[in-house]
Amino acid sequence: MIELLILSFLVGAVLGQRFRVFVLLPLTFVMVLAAVPVGWVADVSFLEGLKNLVLAAVALQGGYLFGSAARFALAGARAARVLARPVNTVR
Repeated sequence: MIELLILSFLVGAVLGQRFRVFVLLPLTFVMVLAAVPVGWVADVSFLEGLKNLVLAAVALQGGYLFGSAARFALAGARAARVLARPVNTVR
């Protein structure tokens, strides 16, 4: 369970670096399609599988938020460095 949450968070962080928010909906749908057979193989109850799926979707969205914030922070730092002009105080 913890491994699934960590993987979901990291995938969300990578997607947050490169894609827009609309990538989360198809990815969550694919996660639902993959969770059904995995739940059958792992022999977990329906409610346990549903709980794992919801937590993984929340971790995916949290990772996306983290990756997106990191992208904007890095872009802001890069822009401040590139656009900073030295002040000419001596005339």
